[in-house]
Formats: sequence, structure tokens, C-alpha cells
Amino acid sequence: MKKASFVRGEKTMSKTVLGLIASSSLSTAFWCAPAWAQASAPAVQGAVAGAVAADDEVGGEIIVTAQKRAQRLLDVPSAVSVVTPALLRDSGAKDLVDVSQLTPGVIVSPVAQGGRTMQTFTIRGIGNDDFRPNGNPSAAVHVDGVYQSSSALVGGQIFDVERVEVLKGPQGTLYGRNTTAGAVNIISRKPGDRFEGNISAEYGRFKSFRVEAGLGGPLSDTVGVRVSGVYDRSDGYYTNLGSGTAAGFRLNPAIPGNPDPGVNDKAARSRFFAGRAVLAYDSDQGTAITANLHGFRERGGAAQFERIFAIGAFPANRPYTFDVSFDPYLRKSSYGGSLTLQQDLSDDIFLTGIAGYEYMKQSFASQIDASPLRGAADFLYRDRLNQKSLEVRMQNRNSDTLDWTIGASGFRDKIKLISTLDFSDSLRTLVGSDYRQSREGWAAFADGTYHLGDKWKVGVGIRYTKESSDFDGTTVDLNPYGVTANAFPSLPLTFAKDYSGSNVSGRATLSYQPNSSTNIYLSFGRGFKAGGFDGSTSMNDVEANPFGDEKVWAYEGGVKFLPRGGIVQVEASAFYYDYSGLQANSVRISNGLANAVRVNVGKARIYGAELTATVRPVDRLEMQLSGAFLSSKITRIISDSPAEAARRLGNKLPFAPPATLSGTIRYSIPLSNDLELVPYVSGRYITDHYSEIDNYLQVQGYFLANAQLELRRKDSWSVAAWVRNLTDRSYTATYLIPSLATASRLRGEPRTYGVRLGFEW
Repeated sequence: MKKASFVRGEKTMSKTVLGLIASSSLSTAFWCAPAWAQASAPAVQGAVAGAVAADDEVGGEIIVTAQKRAQRLLDVPSAVSVVTPALLRDSGAKDLVDVSQLTPGVIVSPVAQGGRTMQTFTIRGIGNDDFRPNGNPSAAVHVDGVYQSSSALVGGQIFDVERVEVLKGPQGTLYGRNTTAGAVNIISRKPGDRFEGNISAEYGRFKSFRVEAGLGGPLSDTVGVRVSGVYDRSDGYYTNLGSGTAAGFRLNPAIPGNPDPGVNDKAARSRFFAGRAVLAYDSDQGTAITANLHGFRERGGAAQFERIFAIGAFPANRPYTFDVSFDPYLRKSSYGGSLTLQQDLSDDIFLTGIAGYEYMKQSFASQIDASPLRGAADFLYRDRLNQKSLEVRMQNRNSDTLDWTIGASGFRDKIKLISTLDFSDSLRTLVGSDYRQSREGWAAFADGTYHLGDKWKVGVGIRYTKESSDFDGTTVDLNPYGVTANAFPSLPLTFAKDYSGSNVSGRATLSYQPNSSTNIYLSFGRGFKAGGFDGSTSMNDVEANPFGDEKVWAYEGGVKFLPRGGIVQVEASAFYYDYSGLQANSVRISNGLANAVRVNVGKARIYGAELTATVRPVDRLEMQLSGAFLSSKITRIISDSPAEAARRLGNKLPFAPPATLSGTIRYSIPLSNDLELVPYVSGRYITDHYSEIDNYLQVQGYFLANAQLELRRKDSWSVAAWVRNLTDRSYTATYLIPSLATASRLRGEPRTYGVRLGFEW
């Protein structure tokens, strides 16, 4: 979001208006055939999926597809966190923010304007703060093998999930594009070898209600189907106090008075529903085809920013309140599909192809400084995204000598961005923009792991990626009242820009397995995040220019001790990152306005360590403790503003707390042969950190605790009572600070509680 630190304008209400000015915010032909795209491994199906679920219940071996082949978590020479079916169920995780609470070194941040379906990832201090859908996430999120090109897509399919895999650190070979932070694989449940179903319904505080169901199984010896869906609604926990004393304010008689929507204690009410249908064909001739159709729809206000400091006559907001001259809203819908083919070419070699399509449109009206005046922080966005993708790869089955994968992938999308910024109470006008962006890229990759005897393995991978994008559009001073202050002499602006680049990335690994339960590994690699364009509102031609690639050189070592059913299991890693081309907002002065524009601002170094220990001291009791320790420092800043450069040099990266600690305790108390009582508690502590690169205001550290008590009859029914944020801790999820004069916060959810009833068969 672009923010202006000051304006030159009329002095009426000057102390109130100063600091409020903000500015913020893709159409070429598309391929007729589905484009190529990055994709993760095909979802684990059949026996493998069953093994994951069954083994995890007893602390057994977990099967993952982090290297695009089914293998034990132990055998992967990198840090991978797996949120298993049992953990998803016990924790009641509903979105990726919940999942991150269970994953050391990972912070998933909600985006106020994005609702529950938009989150941004930060893994080991590397993340993305761009909420516009044309931006490139730093962690490549894949849902059932399909790459999600925008943060606006990632949260729409978090239901009926089999597991979530979080790959930490640059993934420059098998995933490639936009993986400076890592990669995330979300794997939904697939039809099994028998008909089974489940349904759960829960009701909680703020009149929250959620029902989730799935049903699937074989239609014949070769065909299976699974259908699932979710409906989730809540009145939310935010109240809009309306315009208050600013109601009716106008700078000029020609300007309509500032409206007042009145008090609304359900300003963040939301409704979300989604569905998925999976049809799977598996012949005895070595051919498997999976078709996946899905979609979601979201309506509501979503959480909003609170004003932290008094601005003129307006005091800071009380917790969970904001005061704006309209009721914010969000309307978002999306649908898509994928087709996965796996074909045996011989007894040892098979081919995999994944084609995907995603469509999303959204509109939302919101405000970022929670002021009742219309000073450009009021905005209306209307976005549309089309994405097509394909990946084809050939690989051998797991071997005792050499495991290899070769392939090619490609990707295209086009995005339309329309925005309106309301300057009525500051500059007496509205500014509109209409932008279009199209992107395409293709890549070729090869990866191999050679077994040096029974204990040593050497892995080498390389990837070549070619990227290009076009960005064109207009920005216009709409002047609807005919009394504009002419604050934007550079408007109207028309531009047509392009970006292209190529990159070579990859990784080398060395691992030693002294026994069947231990893996010690070293890795060295390079990842990148493609350049692109700032999707917020450009006020001059320079602001529309592209920024370049972001690159990370990564060095990591670790050990995994994962004995099957062991009393103690340990995963530990240490890493060092050389981070260059850092993409972030930077001050650019234009026509007396200080605007924040996304550019390559400099370099940073990051190092840290992570440890996860799982202990099962007695039968049915499992305790897990995780810790992530991080040091980040900006070592170079490039800026037009010497003051900005001096202010940022040496700062910590956003969402990079020095320490995060989390733990879970689960105990199963048998009441009869098939009836058990399962108490579960979890907690996470995050130390003080910053949510913006200027390090203006520190997010105070906080501890969150959750608890659940569930009575469960095996393969039948369950009833549970749960509470989240047990201590009702008031905490900040995100600060938005354009300057020291004005700042706002997105406060985290207060204590919630409820009950859940579930059936499975």
C-alpha cells in the first residue's frame, strides 16, 4: 500500500488530514491450450496415503512428497515440517494461519483486505508483504500439484486436507520459481479403496458456525470418486463506530458530506463456502488419471486495522474497534481444476503430467489507517486473475543406486487490477487506475541422488528458468466534483512496461545414514523470486517500472533421528542465507508526495537454527516441543532517500522474530475397547519482532494457548469442546506504518470457544 507522508494542500483540518494521504492500488492474448506451470508432486494416493494416516497415529514413519516422489520423511535431506491428519484434527486448524502455529520458523500473516482466503508466508525471515494479486509470493504454494501464483488463492482450499508439507529454505530445483522462502504442499484427501465419509459441525463464540463433510470411495475396480465441501460463517469480533464527529465533513460545498454508516458490531461478519470433487482412474496397465474440480466463495467484511495513535481530533481506537465512513466489504469467488496423469513407461520409469487452471475475481472496499476521513486510505479494489499451468516430468522409481527426475514446466497468468482511491477530504478528488499484467515463464530441470553404498548419498539438481511479463495501464485524476486541488500534475498517466529475465538455480546435498533411524545431511543451494511490478497505484512513469529478481544463497546442515514408534524423535537444523535483491517498498518523491514503491532495496544476511523433539514417555501420551531461533540483518540499502537508507541499514527483516517456541501435548485415555477421551493442549510463544522493514514499531511478543477435550468412538462419532487463545491475550498480528505520524494495527483474534460434533464411517 502506497502511503504519502505529507501533502501540500489546504490547512483546514490540517493536523487531521496530514499523514492520511495514501495511494495504493494486467491484456495480451493467452495461449489457447493450457499453459505450462510449476507444480508439486502428485498427491499421494491409495496405499501410500493410507500409510501416512495409519502410521502417524502410532508415531510411525511419515511418507512425504517433498522431492516429488513418495519417500520417508527421514530420507529427505532438508528441513520439512509435516502437519499430519491427526494434528490437523486435534488442533482444529481451519486455515494456513492455524497451520503455522504448529510449524517452527514459519509465520503466516492474515491480510485484512484479503479475508480468510488470503495469507502471506514468511519462512525463516524471508517473506512477502505485497497483498496485491499480481505480486510474487516468496513461498511457492501448491494445492494437489498446482502452483498458486497469488497470495489471494492460497487459502481457498484448506478443507478435507490429508496433510500439509512445509519445505523450508530455497527450493531451486524441483520447484524453482518464487521459492526464496521455501515451498508448501497442500494435499487433499483422495478416494480410497472403500467407501468412507465424514462430517463435522461446530458452533462457537461470535456466532461462528462451521460444517465440513466428505464422502468417497470406489465406483468400480478402476474408478474412484470423492466429494467434499465446507461452509464457515462468523459475525466477527470487530465493531465499526462510524464517522462520529467527522460525519458530514466537507472541504468544499461541491463535495458530498462525509457519510456515516452508524455503529455496526458485525462489521467483520463473513461467510465462506467451498467444494471439491475428485475423480480418480487407476488401471492395471500402468495408467492413473486424477481430475480435480474445486471452487470457493467468500463474502464479508474481514478484520480491519485499528488506529494506533491519535490523529488530530481522533484518538486511538479501542481494541477491536475502528471508525471509518463506510462498512468495509469483501466479495471473492474462485474456481479451477486440474488433471493429473501418471503413466508407466517401463517397470522402473514413469511419466507425470499435471495441468491446472485457476480463476479468481474479487472486489473489496477497505481502509488502512482507520480514520473517519476520506484521505486516500479509503479504497475500492476490483481484481481478476486467470492462471494456466502444466508440468511434465519423467523419473524412476525409488532405487538403491540412483534416483533421478527430469522435467519441464511452464506458467502463464493474466491479471486485471482496477482501483479507486478516495481523496475527498484531503485533495477534493478521486484517483482511478486500470492496470493489466500478463506473465509467462518456462523452466527445465534435472535432479538426481546417487547412493554411495548403504549409508552415503549425494544429490545434485539444476534448473533453468525464463520469465517475462507485460504491465500496462492508466492512472487518472477522476475529478468528480470539479474542484480538484490539482495535486497530481503528472496525471493522466499511461504506461506500457515489460520485464524479462532468466535464472539458473539448484542445489547440492550430502547425506549420511548410519542406521535406519538417522540421517545427517548438508546442503548448498540457490533460489530466486522473479521480478515484476508494483500493483498499487502509480502516479508517474517511474513508479510503473519493473523491479528485478530476488536471490538467496543457502547453506544448511541438519540431523533427523526418527525411529519408527520411538520414545524420542528429534529433528534439528542450522542454516545461513545470503539474501540479495530484496524486494520491498521504498520511498520515492514525486510532486511533493512521498510514495512507497516496490523496488529492490538491498541485501540481508540470515542465520539460525531449529529443533523439534517428539517424546512418547508412556503409551498414549505424546509431547512435542519445537523451537526456531533466528538472526536477520539488513546489510545494504539502496534508496533515493538518504534518511530512509540510514534508517533501514542494520534493521531486522519483517516477521523474523529471534525466537518462536511451540509445543503440543496429546493424551489418549481409553474408556473401553473403542471409546477414548483425548485431552489436547498447544501453545506458541513469539518474541518481539517487526512487521515492516523500517522497524518503526515493535510487535510485542506474545504467547497463545489452545485446548481441546474430545470424546471419540473409533470409526464412529466424536464430540469435543475447544477454546483458542485460552488466556484471551490481546496481541498484534500486523502493523502497517507508513510514517511515524500515522500507524495502524491488525489485532489478532480474542478468546474463542465452542463445541464440535463429528461422525465418520
